[in-house]
Amino acid sequence: MAVWVVLLCGLLGGQVLLWPAAGRAEGLPTVARADGVLAPPDCAERGLKGATGRARVAFDHEGRTYTRATSDLTVTVPMSWTHADKLLFGPSSESHRLAMRCLVRGDWRFDTRWEEWRTHEPVVKPGARSVTVKIRTHAWVDQRRKLLVGPWTIDVRQAWWGVRFTPPKTLDPVRWQSVVVDPGRPGASRATPRATRGVGDHGLEWTSVAPERPVTVRIEPSWPRRWSAQDDNAPFGVVNAAGYLLWDLLVAAALWRAAVLYRRRHRLLAPAEQQATANLRNWGATLFCLSLLANADQMVFVASGAFDDPDEWAQQARLAVHAWWLTALAGVILLLFAGARRHLRAVGIALAVVAAVPGILPHAVGLHAPTFVRPEAHGHAWYTVTSVAAAALASFTLLALGTWAAAWRLLRDGRLLRGPGGNFPLRTALASCVGGVLLAGVCQAVAKERDWLRGSWPSAFVDPTYTLHWSDGTVSRYAGYGAWHQAELRSGLLWSADQAQDWWTGKLWVLTALAMLGFLHVASRRRTDFSAPASRLPVLVTEPGPAERWLLMVSYPAVVVLFLGMYAANSAPALIWFFVDLAALVVCLRVGARRAVLHRRTGNGPRLGQLVTPEDRDALLTAARGHRERLAKLRRLDQGQSDEGAVDRERIEEELRNLRQWRSGAAAERELPPGVTVVDLVLSLGPRNTWWGNALRAARYAALVSVPFAGFLTWAQTLRGDALNGTLYDPFGFPEVVWSVASWVFAFAWAGFLLGALWRRLPGRHGPAKTLPLAVAYAVPVGLFAVGNRLLGEEQDVLALAAAAVLLVLTLTALAMDLDTFRGERAFWPSRTQLLLSVYQMRFFSLQIAWILAQLVAVVTLWQFFSSADAPPSGGGSVTK
Repeated sequence: MAVWVVLLCGLLGGQVLLWPAAGRAEGLPTVARADGVLAPPDCAERGLKGATGRARVAFDHEGRTYTRATSDLTVTVPMSWTHADKLLFGPSSESHRLAMRCLVRGDWRFDTRWEEWRTHEPVVKPGARSVTVKIRTHAWVDQRRKLLVGPWTIDVRQAWWGVRFTPPKTLDPVRWQSVVVDPGRPGASRATPRATRGVGDHGLEWTSVAPERPVTVRIEPSWPRRWSAQDDNAPFGVVNAAGYLLWDLLVAAALWRAAVLYRRRHRLLAPAEQQATANLRNWGATLFCLSLLANADQMVFVASGAFDDPDEWAQQARLAVHAWWLTALAGVILLLFAGARRHLRAVGIALAVVAAVPGILPHAVGLHAPTFVRPEAHGHAWYTVTSVAAAALASFTLLALGTWAAAWRLLRDGRLLRGPGGNFPLRTALASCVGGVLLAGVCQAVAKERDWLRGSWPSAFVDPTYTLHWSDGTVSRYAGYGAWHQAELRSGLLWSADQAQDWWTGKLWVLTALAMLGFLHVASRRRTDFSAPASRLPVLVTEPGPAERWLLMVSYPAVVVLFLGMYAANSAPALIWFFVDLAALVVCLRVGARRAVLHRRTGNGPRLGQLVTPEDRDALLTAARGHRERLAKLRRLDQGQSDEGAVDRERIEEELRNLRQWRSGAAAERELPPGVTVVDLVLSLGPRNTWWGNALRAARYAALVSVPFAGFLTWAQTLRGDALNGTLYDPFGFPEVVWSVASWVFAFAWAGFLLGALWRRLPGRHGPAKTLPLAVAYAVPVGLFAVGNRLLGEEQDVLALAAAAVLLVLTLTALAMDLDTFRGERAFWPSRTQLLLSVYQMRFFSLQIAWILAQLVAVVTLWQFFSSADAPPSGGGSVTK
């Protein structure tokens, strides 16, 4: 218990340190002053007479899911204005913030705009008698509400959007030289007053604007942009959450089918097989339950209109309380699946109690969520804030601990742990989970602080809570900067469990992959043919059975391609892509299997893979080396042909014909099919004797070579352009970067696993040729999805780059597999490259082809890099959530 107290104090203390402006903003340490009378700031509007301004708003609908509205405001004020010189001060000084506030917000001392983003600080240029301020801001039209961006108000409706020019009252004396509204395609449907002239293809410009007749424009964007702006409203939000739920249901059903197929084929199962099959079936049910917890409450809240009115953000805070016990319940379900024993159950119960009590009995700790997120004159009791932090910490820790326990069981029952199993490492797991949750809390606090400074700009730092006494005797109380800042801290604590649950449950596909991996490992160790020792069984007899092949096929959309196919910010179409991914892989493999080396026949005899056995490997390797040596001799003879060389050539050709036959044990000699050499046969077997050994080897090679590609893809997704804002301001931005690298490596490793598992069924004589069916199966759905994005005018994300990376990673993996096949000859060659050239018998023509392919990949990569649209940041203040 003492450890918990220390950790909790450290968490609270760290977050207080990360909110340095809270104390100084009030002027008193954490005590709100509500007994003084403070007049609003004087912006000296009369001094702005003679100032000129230019304003422009442009809507960019093309190449993005959400429309981006960009505001450019330019105001030139005379030096005679009281605050003109203060614009030249440092951006963190109170005088500069006051001057800037008068130009962009009016005479309000405090205001927040969570929907408004700035790519850089305002540009201030002094002149001889004036100062010019240029401010660029933007907002993403991502839900139905009123967006404030610069001097514009965007009223987002279901069928149309309204744009009004609403500069602050302090700018009434300003003479507006140009006010431009560029609605983008297809243009405006209505505008008042009448525009002076047109600008560009669809823009409208006014050269004279009166405050009593503000510029108002109505636009009707295309339906994909209108639908994208409905993702938090019914029925769009309900359908979106249902799409995630149905996706997990499809995956769960696929796991259940694999378990049924395996039981039907094998009536009697060994204990290890029973455990792995039960894990496969039970994890499918567990996955669906977890998805139901994560998405059903969202569906209910959205359907009831709980998030329709952004002005009711304080009342919406009561919904965050549900996340504590829902997250704790998800952790308990994971512990039940893991079969937690006594000590782990005790820890789980303790964490569940800490997390659930404030959520089920909030009044017991003095919690009233709508009041908790608002600034209060007398603050909140220390035990209320402590209980909220403890509930958030305990619920997320329980979820992480349950995930660890579930993963450990899947690895143990799948015989994937190095040791014999043993007991669950409770201390290590608990310490790692608590440390990880605390680190995530620190990252969240830093992101929230950055978001607060952005959303509250340019409010006054020194702004105490004050009261105003009116002439009619009424009293109005206004919360200052520090009070709102502390309210944002409490709001972040309250919503942290909800954000953590949404973020964490999206990572459960890794457990699905572990369940598949454990089952495949146990199934690969089962023998179905006892007519001969394992080393003398034909290689095709020991290949994956129907249940294993089905699971390998399903793992492709569930692990490698993942959640492809979201249109208009809605996940409902993704269900179609599950079947598209599966069908693309099945078709490519069936078409390619006809040309696989081991599926070739000698006349009307059996397939080559039904003749060759693992016992033949050594003899075939020796024959393959002799085959390459004789081919090299023939090439040397061709370079210096002579009469004596003709005799030698006939002898070498006879030796090559003899190498096409081999003897397996006591069986008669066997001959290779026409067009197949002994080198092709050896390469088709792979470096290991079993399909599991080949799969594991390929997965390791793919994971190793994919690291730089994973880093580049992560950078393109999370750190480039506007995506960087989403990373810096999102509560889980930094953890998402780390997770993105790990998930890409995991997905590439699984793609390598598929390559190795299906190695003997893939066409082609050399490894790089075997990668083509998998690469095509990846490129076909990605290409179709890209076509849909093109038709709907949405961004392409990193699709082309990912497809190129898959091809390169699998090609490099296949090269490593072929090298590993001839690893016994490595000591006789100065480098791996020369060994590879000897195995492939490659010369300058092949190198030229490889160079052309590399250039094509580079072109695709560069095209993707420069054509991808910026993505909207995922951060946002929780005060106005």
